[in-house]
Amino acid sequence: MSETALMVLELAGIALLIAGLPLAFLYFKKGMGLFQKLNWTIVFLTFDLILFGAFTRLSDSGLGCPDWPGCYGTSNPFRAIEEIRAAEAAMPTGPVTVFKAWVEMIHRYLAMSVGFLIIIQVIAAFKQPNPRRSLAIRGSLFLLVLVCLQGAFGAWTVTLKLQPMIVSMHLILALVLFASMVWFAQRN
Repeated sequence: MSETALMVLELAGIALLIAGLPLAFLYFKKGMGLFQKLNWTIVFLTFDLILFGAFTRLSDSGLGCPDWPGCYGTSNPFRAIEEIRAAEAAMPTGPVTVFKAWVEMIHRYLAMSVGFLIIIQVIAAFKQPNPRRSLAIRGSLFLLVLVCLQGAFGAWTVTLKLQPMIVSMHLILALVLFASMVWFAQRN
């Protein structure tokens, strides 16, 4: 298996672990169906993701890992410590530090977990009872398109070196995605 494929699998595993924690907690909550619990878990994680995205921006960590989706071709900053230290040494006041790399990667881990949960939501929508199935399918597919678009803007934010228009669209799409998720969760 190539190093890139291994990195992607490691990133997926981390994202699934992050996504599974709140989902496991809500699984045992009484009074809601599984689909509704999944929807509110996605809303919760998306809200956290937006807050952490703001922290990423305010801490100037957007280029903490200057490639995408990993960090210097690895799944986490621990594995890229030599490259990070070299970047720090080359530019002591530059955009790359160990702290900034972790902030950026945690933001990416949260984003990937939201993406995985929306894929699970699409699958679960097809299993909804007939009266709610149409709204569940259309809504979850719409959210999947939005989250894929948001992921593309997240990648462009890094690869295009924080261009203001791209960063602004990334934030606007995050808010549209969050509002759509809240609306969808309330309807199901």
